[in-house]
Amino acid sequence: MDRFTKNALIACAILSALIITSFYVGIALGNSFVGADDKVNDAAAQAGGGAPHASLYQLDQNGEYVGFGTIGILGGFATGYVWVMAFEETSNKRGTTDD
Repeated sequence: MDRFTKNALIACAILSALIITSFYVGIALGNSFVGADDKVNDAAAQAGGGAPHASLYQLDQNGEYVGFGTIGILGGFATGYVWVMAFEETSNKRGTTDD
């Protein structure tokens, strides 16, 4: 493992630990993460002249965080997996050059 990769992994682990720790401390202190979904839905329903209706599925606040976080992580892995195939020069795929 090269030096950049090692430093990137260490930085990612430290940042993840800080985010998780601050989230835990915020909940332990009694802070709740209230979204604006209901306010936005009510305003849109009034502006559109119709009654609001429920979506096909309902997630609680933590479910939204877990869902969006999971999708972000999976998207990052997928992008990292296909990055080389999508953006590598075709003349240099096997380490050969056309000199």
